[in-house]
This record gives sequence, C-alpha cells and structure tokens, in this order.
Amino acid sequence: MKTTIKILALITVIVTVTSCNDTIDGTAVNFTKLTEDFAETNQVGFSDQSIADSIPKTRDELNSMRTVVKIYNGEENAGISIPGFGGLKLGKKETSFNVYYVETKIVKRQNDTIVYGIGYSTHYLFKKLKRGLDISNLASVAASAQLQSNKTSVYYSLQTFGVKSLELVNYFKPQVNSNFDVDGFGVIQSSIDGIHNVLADSLLSKRTQFTPMELKFVEPSDLQQ
Repeated sequence: MKTTIKILALITVIVTVTSCNDTIDGTAVNFTKLTEDFAETNQVGFSDQSIADSIPKTRDELNSMRTVVKIYNGEENAGISIPGFGGLKLGKKETSFNVYYVETKIVKRQNDTIVYGIGYSTHYLFKKLKRGLDISNLASVAASAQLQSNKTSVYYSLQTFGVKSLELVNYFKPQVNSNFDVDGFGVIQSSIDGIHNVLADSLLSKRTQFTPMELKFVEPSDLQQ
C-alpha cells in the first residue's frame, strides 16, 4: 500500500512539472514578431510641421495616420490599470499588449503637446501561453485558448475613439475583458474589417460623426517612431 502511495505521489510530481514546463507566464512571451507585424501597417508619420495650436474639430483637420503598439510587462508594470480593461490591474505574471489604429493631430497647449484624434484599439491580456506557440499567429493562440485553456489564457477588449455611426454598430461591438478564444478571434477580425469599411468608404464616412478627442494613451513621441 505504501509503495502504491509513493508511486502515485511520484506520478503527480512528474505531471505537475511537465505541465509547468509546457506553459509560460504572460511576462515571458516574446512580442517582437507580433509588434513588427502591426508596425508594418504604419502609414503617415509625425513631422515638425504637424504640430498646430488649434484643437481639431473635424476629421479633415487630422494629419497623421499610425498604428501605435504599447506593451506593459507585469515584471515592471504590475499594478497599473490595464488599457481597455475598465480599471483592471496588471498582475505580476501578465503582459498587456495594446494596438491603437489612430488618425491624429498634435496640438500645443501651454508648455505641453497633446495628441488628438480618432480611431480604435485592440487590447490583449496574456496571462499564460503554451510553450512554443507562435505568438505572431493569433489564430493559433485563439485555438489554443479554446482547446487548451489550462495552458493558454488570453483576454481581449475592443474600443473606438471619436467615431459615432449607426452603420458602425452593425460591425463593431465594444468588448471588455472577453475570452480570446476562436469566437473572440472572429469578433476581432469582423470588428476591424467593419470599422475600416466605415473609415474608408466615402458614403459611410458621410453618415459617420467624427469628433477628434484627446488620446491620453498616445504620446507625441509615439508618432515619431
């Protein structure tokens, strides 16, 4: 009987170690390739001539179109409010990956410069990831979260800024702290396609209200990169 108990205990330890080795914390995820993939979509960048003194009131007054990526690692930023997650605090073993697609204008205000604009953002909170998973293939990450939730755990949020349209609600549904599984991946893709359709189509844009707002999450230096 004692021998059986010892064997069972040994098996439990082996399984536990194997399980731990097969999963990495969110802070250990390498986002280099994924960041590069999003950065390739950058379009018009910032220049000194882009700075103005007046706050933009319409979309036509914006003069820069960029994709801005921001990453917050729990080892360095634990306790901060995670962007897009309604005040949720970042854990020590988590990483927040944020992508902002924005049309902007930099405005001088006293001794400071402020970024105004419109656009949307996607936010991913990586809690843990199956070891060896290709982070640049978000479809694979979503599939792993669906089928191996004990090894991959990722959540997402979607937001828009300064964009109001009856057509948009048919395509883009704001999300907060939702599970990034196969369904979540589909929601993100369809939402991005939908809002880009509204932003790019001349007829839909005419039926859309664009109100540039202060983008506190984007710094002027982000538009210089």
